[in-house]
Amino acid sequence: MIVAPVVHYCRQNLIAAIDKAVPVLVHKSRLCGPGSSGAVFDPCTMAVQALQAYVSEIQKRIDDNDYEPQFDDKDEKKDKELRESEDLSHGAVLKGTVEQGAGNRHPQEGDLVYIHISMTAPSGQLLHSTRLEEDGSGVPIALVLGRGVRAPRGWELGLQDMVCQQRCQLTIKPEYGYKHKDCHMQPPKGVSIDETMHVDIKLLEIYSKDDVRVVGVNENIYKTIKQRSESWESPREPYAVEVSCAARVPAPSGRQGDSPPYFVTPALGFIMGSGTAPSGLEEALSSMTQGEQSVFSCPAESIRGSSMLPDPPHQPDRVELDLHLLKFAQVRDMTGNGEVMKRRIREGRGQFPMDCPMADSRLQIHYKGHAVDTGQEFVNTRGADSNAEPLEFDSGMGILPEAIDMTVRLMTPGEVSLITSTSQYAYDGRPDRPPGVLEGANVEWEVELISFQKQPDWERAEPDAKIKHAGELKDQGNMAFKAGRLKPARSKYTKALRLADRIFDLETEEQAEAASVVKTACLVNLANCAQREQQFGEALDWCNKALRESHNHAKALYRRAMAFSALGEFDKAQEDYVKWKEVDQSATADADAQIAKLKLQQKAANAKQKQQFRNFFNRT
Repeated sequence: MIVAPVVHYCRQNLIAAIDKAVPVLVHKSRLCGPGSSGAVFDPCTMAVQALQAYVSEIQKRIDDNDYEPQFDDKDEKKDKELRESEDLSHGAVLKGTVEQGAGNRHPQEGDLVYIHISMTAPSGQLLHSTRLEEDGSGVPIALVLGRGVRAPRGWELGLQDMVCQQRCQLTIKPEYGYKHKDCHMQPPKGVSIDETMHVDIKLLEIYSKDDVRVVGVNENIYKTIKQRSESWESPREPYAVEVSCAARVPAPSGRQGDSPPYFVTPALGFIMGSGTAPSGLEEALSSMTQGEQSVFSCPAESIRGSSMLPDPPHQPDRVELDLHLLKFAQVRDMTGNGEVMKRRIREGRGQFPMDCPMADSRLQIHYKGHAVDTGQEFVNTRGADSNAEPLEFDSGMGILPEAIDMTVRLMTPGEVSLITSTSQYAYDGRPDRPPGVLEGANVEWEVELISFQKQPDWERAEPDAKIKHAGELKDQGNMAFKAGRLKPARSKYTKALRLADRIFDLETEEQAEAASVVKTACLVNLANCAQREQQFGEALDWCNKALRESHNHAKALYRRAMAFSALGEFDKAQEDYVKWKEVDQSATADADAQIAKLKLQQKAANAKQKQQFRNFFNRT
């Protein structure tokens, strides 16, 4: 624990005060010593007075400041060690060697150890044993010192200076047994947590913390890495995996792989999260990378009850899985509801996501597709002879179905993925729906990303480059709008607007004007998209923003007048039509035509309202 600042101040200044007090006391002692004419000297009284003055100063500091204790993990660990040291000096854990071991390797925190134990009552009655000769299971206990499901603290302390094959007798008080706050291990049946424990413990094997990991949701699976891989990605739901597996009951010797397997398979394939594999196997695999080989000590209940692996014989507490992750296919739920699924069937080049075209880019791809129901192929960009050039297109433009557009952004060059999509993200509502693909048909494509043009970091570009790119995005939006693809058009306008709006380092008025022109055009175009979708309130908001950016902008006035008209605010619509022709004299004829049309609309609306009132009074 690091004490509060005021107490730290006390500690430092107490030393300084003593350093100052001692010379003063010595000096006064000489002055008031034998033969002097001074008053009687009492060094104890003077020391008390000096300390009282010092404490008063400290109390004033406490009253003037609201200090809170500050804690530090290192100091807390040190306090714990001091408390343990004191408890051990009072006999909390007593230890005697029964059999000498071999070697000089002692277990450290984080090491995986295998042990045999026998537990007896103070009367000498045997309560529990793992040893075969004492009617135990013969299966040793596996635990990671200081990690995972912690054993009684007395065991951990007793093991610290043991060596392999050493056997010791431990006498452990309850507070260092199963009652210890760090112990999460459940006591065996018949063992009381309130009685002194007598434990005959033998250290069988030690596996280095450098190769050991504690994994699993409940941190009760212990992993020993046998062969590392250079890969970094681990499988997870709903990835498809292929793994070689050998399952064993742990050997009485505590050496991994020392017992014959009760189940072996060179290749086991399944989908993570599908419910076909036992939870312990999936949790183990979730910590591995492709090509890795590791041995896992798993709770037996996490392996039982699966049709994939047989239950272990003899009802052991733990099972040993020797796993080699051969390969896995990345599977992603792109929409979160299973409507678009991406399954990688061949890895690409580079690293995910750094080498993926996540931003709108120009891409080259090959793809072929078929309807899920019929299996009929409706497109293959490679052609009949498989020699056709790749399709080149700009992502984010809506040129291809949304399912392809969204998934190809998460691919690396050379990658091949299988994309399964519902009709909503495939061809429903699209004018390019292929012949033979019915409305409502689910579709599957095999897509290969050949290459893409990596986009620069536009946020760090120079102002002129930002303005130019914002203009290009706007133009792309215009192309999508003219093709009737409103969603990608909106996306392009929004991206252009965001980029133009974040240019904070404009250097000239010309740059400021150019950025404003792009922003205003995007705002007006977003209003046009909203009107096409009959979102007139939204269109009004976009127009107001455009007019704040550029007062008396002709198109913004025209769009706002149309929005007011659709919302039934005819007077405001007429005002904007009048302003429109004042700002743009070439629009006078169109503005007058709209005003005339507006008057007819208003007259019709008034007549409808009168009829509604007339009907109301007739009913009453």
